[in-house]
Amino acid sequence: MIYLQSDSDKKLPHHFDVACAMYGAIDTAQSYKFVTFEEVESGRFDNLIRNNLFVGSVEFMNMVFSRIGLSDVRLPENSNREFETITLKQAKDRSKSGEKLFIKPFDIKLFTGFVIDESIYTSISNIPDDTKVMAYKPFYSPIESEWRCYIYRDKVIDIRNYSGNIFTFPDEIELLEVVYKNEDKFPTAYTIDVGILESGENVVIEYNDMWAIGNYGMDNETYLKLLRSRYFEIVSNELRKSYQC
Repeated sequence: MIYLQSDSDKKLPHHFDVACAMYGAIDTAQSYKFVTFEEVESGRFDNLIRNNLFVGSVEFMNMVFSRIGLSDVRLPENSNREFETITLKQAKDRSKSGEKLFIKPFDIKLFTGFVIDESIYTSISNIPDDTKVMAYKPFYSPIESEWRCYIYRDKVIDIRNYSGNIFTFPDEIELLEVVYKNEDKFPTAYTIDVGILESGENVVIEYNDMWAIGNYGMDNETYLKLLRSRYFEIVSNELRKSYQC
């Protein structure tokens, strides 16, 4: 059974990406049910989490994982670039002194990453100053195009443009080199966000874990397959650890 996050009336998928998973289930004749965040939070589905696929928002999935004792499910690396972990206040202070920093939250998808400066503090006005963020040096050249590359079992199975020039493509050899370097440490399904700078250089913007990633245009059946593969990898790893304790 596939349990899909729904609205409070249990009539519609919670958002577009859950709908993609639903249509993937329909296309492959798999059974599904709608469930709410509150139902998962109540513990009603605790006995089903390890043996059934759950799909929903980052908040919903964090709740699902927490019900079986997982509190911080993430990839081994966020990027192949160096970064510092600092507080949001430290990032603001350094920005005020003239330093440019690209920041993204340590907590997955808490807000969208950006180059911080005083003009956009309003976009994070509701985020506490003690929030941990990862801080990177901005790229030396502007980004011309950005692509989300879906990786499954160490192969690139889909690439989608999500920002910038749609005719500026990632370099195949450079992308495959990144995938190769990740083989021994990354899970079965994840994404690589690749940027092509105006200088022509290809760079890794960030890696994303498949359980927390939306569908940027791939067919729904494949999207569901990647979600399923990563989900059961996560819960089976947790189960093996519990047996070893």
